[in-house]
Amino acid sequence: MRLRIGSKILLTMLTVAVPSLLLFSMLMIKSRGDILMENISGHLNELAALSVQTVQDLIHHSRKSLLTISTSPDIQSFLQVLSSSGEKGEITKALQRLETSFYEFQQLDTSIQAIRFIDASGFVLAKVREGKIIKRQGPVVPERGIRAVSSKANRDFFRNTMKLNHGEIWISNLERGWMEGEEYWCPAMVRFATPVFFADGKRAGVLIINVWGKTLGTMINRLVAPELGSAFIVERNFTNHERHGIYLFHQDQSCEFGNQTGSRITVFQNFPASITAKWMSEPEGISYHPQNGDILVHRYFSPYDNDERGWIIVVDAKRDVVMAPLAAMKTKVILSALGIFALMITAALFFARSLTLPIRSVIDGTHRISRDLSTRIQITSRDEIGQLAEEINQMAATLEKNLQEKKRIEAQISQSEKLASIGEMAAGLAHELNTPLGNIKALAVLARKDLSGGRIDPVVLQEDLEDIINQTEKCSRIIGGLLGFARKRKTEFSLYNINDCITTAISLVQLRSEKKEVAVLFKPNDRLPYLKVDGHQLEQVFVNILLNGIDAVPPGGTIEVTADFDGTQVTIRFTDTGCGIPPEILPKIFNPFFTTKETGKGTGLGLSLSYGIVKNHGGSIDVRSRKQKGTEFIVRLPVGRTGDSA
Repeated sequence: MRLRIGSKILLTMLTVAVPSLLLFSMLMIKSRGDILMENISGHLNELAALSVQTVQDLIHHSRKSLLTISTSPDIQSFLQVLSSSGEKGEITKALQRLETSFYEFQQLDTSIQAIRFIDASGFVLAKVREGKIIKRQGPVVPERGIRAVSSKANRDFFRNTMKLNHGEIWISNLERGWMEGEEYWCPAMVRFATPVFFADGKRAGVLIINVWGKTLGTMINRLVAPELGSAFIVERNFTNHERHGIYLFHQDQSCEFGNQTGSRITVFQNFPASITAKWMSEPEGISYHPQNGDILVHRYFSPYDNDERGWIIVVDAKRDVVMAPLAAMKTKVILSALGIFALMITAALFFARSLTLPIRSVIDGTHRISRDLSTRIQITSRDEIGQLAEEINQMAATLEKNLQEKKRIEAQISQSEKLASIGEMAAGLAHELNTPLGNIKALAVLARKDLSGGRIDPVVLQEDLEDIINQTEKCSRIIGGLLGFARKRKTEFSLYNINDCITTAISLVQLRSEKKEVAVLFKPNDRLPYLKVDGHQLEQVFVNILLNGIDAVPPGGTIEVTADFDGTQVTIRFTDTGCGIPPEILPKIFNPFFTTKETGKGTGLGLSLSYGIVKNHGGSIDVRSRKQKGTEFIVRLPVGRTGDSA
């Protein structure tokens, strides 16, 4: 199905606009998304780096605080009393001063949960926890005569710290501690311990501070807005399988310290292996949750200076929150694209209508001109379409003029061709007329002699006069036929018997064929219907074909003419025994002014005019030829188009 121009314009604009809008929208959204994702990733990386820096600062601060306490005057004074093996009362007073010092220090630094001093035997001699001085109601310290808070002689952190050198610090895991005398775990904390020495270099014991673990979580989560997401800390510990992958801090507290609480919840249960593998192997990176698209940025930090044991700080940003600007932009882009699309459709429809209406007017006018060249297209605008209509009007006027001129020239050419044919038959005509004219003259001379000699025989005179009349009628018929053939007539269709047209044409060329000694054979067909044709034009066609055949056939040859009717058309065949037409010439024989005859012996218009006459009758004319085998011209005249059967 062919599309109209309006549909083509609309389809073209849609074909161009829709992919362009889609591509533009996709590129804009992708570009905006990439920029937004890059900005968000950079921001989250900064948050993760800031989180690590916060943890590092806390660790550094805690280490510094521990070393500051270990070198404070109160510690040194207490160690001096303890090393002198003073009396119980003196040691007690020194402990009280130490406890007061611990209390004051803990009040100044709220990140510290507890401060303890443990002697070389493992007895906790002084302890401050959460703003309170813990009473010494534990076991009695041998050789001192005083009570201790508790004993940590069998604890790993005590034994490990006692092995360190001066100024070295042992840092525990981030874990929950046990409250002495109570049946619950205290909040998570990190234990910092360093050995202390007497003046003589002998180990005096261990100084310990516990730093609130919640301080880490508070500081980290303070960096991430709740609506943006959250941050949590995971332990990487290849030396202790129970602690590997546990949550140290999380908004959901039931996840924290799964190895201690019994929940056994680890990061491996909540995140895909592709993400956790990165966390456990890479120092930093960014990942995207395959299910919800959340952005996960992680950094690894080890307070133990160990790649196999440390903390992973993860910032979890919600995709629907961080990408909300992109979603809003998508909506705006889609609405803008739909608006542009609607405007383009409106413009296309308007443009198509404003273009197709004048074009339709031109088309209708062209149809009218095709039926009547005297009509013209009404010009309503001076644009390109108006110019086109004006050109068509000018073309119609020129064509009308040319057609009239063509008809006039064709009439002249047709008449000229007739005269040319008559010229070719002139020689035979002279011979044909000479015979009856000679007979007339001889009979008239004899009659005059008889009259002058007085020998008048009425019977003989009557016979001579009858012969003169017959010879005169014969000349009249010959001249009348030629005059009828040469006379210029208008095209007039009437009922004709094709047998008569063929017979007349043969009689017109008879003198020429007899002179060339070519036999023209024709047997009328009584089955032929009457056709509504122009008999004189068909006679001209048949004469042209016969003359060409006579010229092509050598002396002694024949031209056989047959006519048949198959129920729908009459077919006339002219078959000669001439030399045939060469194959390279055959396609050109109906071209105007094409001839193979010598100069002066042919106009080259006979077959061309014959072709036009037959076409004007709704028929066809074909030719078949074989070299040295003769040529056959076939004229077909359909009954239904040229006229009605008699």
